[in-house]
Amino acid sequence: MKLLIIAEDMYDLTNVLVSCPVQTDTVSFAGALEKEIEAYDAFCILGTHGETIDARLRSKLEMEADKGKRMFLQAINSFRDIYSADPVETTRSRLVYVKPKTGEEIIGLETGDILDDECGRTVTPWFEIPDSVPLLVYKEQIIAHVHTDMPENEILQNCRPGMFRLGENILMAMFCLHNYNRARFAPTGNWEKLVKYIARFLTGTLPQFLPEKVIQHPSAEPWSDPAVWENDRKKAVAQGIGWLENFLVDSGKGGIREGLRHNILPDGEQLWSNAVRTDCSGEAAGAFAMYGFLTNSNCHKETAENIRVFIHENMINRKEPFKGMMRWTDAAWNVCYPDDAARSVIPALLGALFMGEEQYFRDICTCLDFLVGITCRDGLAEARVDIWRMNPEKLQARKEQEHGLPSAHYNAYYLAALLLAYKKCGKTEYLHTARKGLETLMSLYPELRREQSETEEMCRLILALAVLYDVTGEEKHREYLYRVTADLEKHRHPFGGYREWDTGYKAVCSRESRGECSLLTENGDPVTDSLYSMNWLPVGFAYAYHATKDDMFLKLWKNVVTFFMRTQMISENPLLNGAWCRAFDMDLQEAYGCPHDVGWAANCCETGWTVAEILMGMMLMDILPPSCN
Repeated sequence: MKLLIIAEDMYDLTNVLVSCPVQTDTVSFAGALEKEIEAYDAFCILGTHGETIDARLRSKLEMEADKGKRMFLQAINSFRDIYSADPVETTRSRLVYVKPKTGEEIIGLETGDILDDECGRTVTPWFEIPDSVPLLVYKEQIIAHVHTDMPENEILQNCRPGMFRLGENILMAMFCLHNYNRARFAPTGNWEKLVKYIARFLTGTLPQFLPEKVIQHPSAEPWSDPAVWENDRKKAVAQGIGWLENFLVDSGKGGIREGLRHNILPDGEQLWSNAVRTDCSGEAAGAFAMYGFLTNSNCHKETAENIRVFIHENMINRKEPFKGMMRWTDAAWNVCYPDDAARSVIPALLGALFMGEEQYFRDICTCLDFLVGITCRDGLAEARVDIWRMNPEKLQARKEQEHGLPSAHYNAYYLAALLLAYKKCGKTEYLHTARKGLETLMSLYPELRREQSETEEMCRLILALAVLYDVTGEEKHREYLYRVTADLEKHRHPFGGYREWDTGYKAVCSRESRGECSLLTENGDPVTDSLYSMNWLPVGFAYAYHATKDDMFLKLWKNVVTFFMRTQMISENPLLNGAWCRAFDMDLQEAYGCPHDVGWAANCCETGWTVAEILMGMMLMDILPPSCN
């Protein structure tokens, strides 16, 4: 048995095929023109951009196909009667398996199983393909986790070909899977089953090698030795800080970039999100400041200071009537999200309370004064402020408005910031506004205006309610904190994380697929969200322990920190090593979730929202007063 691989490089797939116990040769497309291919029994032809095979080589290959020799073709524009359009991205599509009624099936897969190729590229034939047997098809907006129960006839309606057989000897993939491992196709198990199928189709044997995953995780099991756990916690923090450093602009003097987008190209390159966001910058400054404080690292203290100087000199509007308005990003210059603005200053407020960092406190109060000035009578703000739509009269009208947006997503951290500032300076307006807002939210809870999920709303509330109780000491406020915590605990998975849940699917982004989308497709999915939910818990539980002195919150903090220690990405790629991405499947124990979100889908890595928030929470217990730990 002799297999000829025609490809321009060694890829994940070629390495797998070379490991099959058959004679295998590899040659470039140009080299194949000069090669006597008649001596080979099977062929693997790997295009990468919808190539058209040189007509001289195509003629020889089609003659070999006529002899019944097996061929696998990837991303080839034209073969046999197929002629295809130019390649297009597959970001909003998902591959769904259809078990063939005749011929070889992919062992271990069932009709409806999903395979995600992240930001792939596919070529689509101009015409229907007669006598083809579909194996994988592209479907738009599939709201399912790892499997769709859609009937086969519906799967095959309005779909695009992904992979199919022509007769018994030709297998065609209209997309690029050659670097399926480097490009982090998921779920990993499904793709490995497909790759084994291709190997068996071509050689009649199974490969003796599968590439090691690009991402590893530190431990399959929780830590049993407290000393080892403590050491590994510090190691995880150091690795996370190292990851953040990749995204600094001029050592922090220009802030920090947002991070990595969810888009992973077929060659494995993950695209950057280059916006400099004020919230990400403030959160990252907090992580660097805490790390510098705990390790006595002047370098990291300087980085935190660089970022904070950048924020206070550039990202705060100094002109009336918008004095104190914190800019959203370096591009969204005249936009302010109150909750995002609050998250940018909360780390500095924690620093002022517990680390002696007071140099920006007065300026932070200027920012909070602006937000209080646009807060409605019920203590809640609206989602955002756009300067070009506002004037002094409209700003005043908003303050006199009876109801704001009853959402923890848009208000919880804003209200927490007011309470932390009150704790430092005693300004009663901050306490009155925050108390009113949180009591309004809890009067409606759990029927809040959800953005991503019910889980998110609970996670967002923990810190705000903990600070509220810390400030007031009132039993009612303590009951708020314990009620939300008990509700959240109902969704803890045995792996340690909190699964996404949305009773009645009432969240704006729940079961959506065309804009900003929740990871949640069905209640009960074993998926966590570390962009909108889980990421808030390390800080929240640490502060809850500080406020209550209840060992329950210490245990919850240790549990969630352990979860993040187990799920931190370990990789030879420095742009991945030490980070966490948005989605994690606790059953599969890999980064995986519904990929539809328009900007921040499953594989995105946010410097602020995710990584810095997790790192601050992992360190905060060491910064709180000694009596609390």
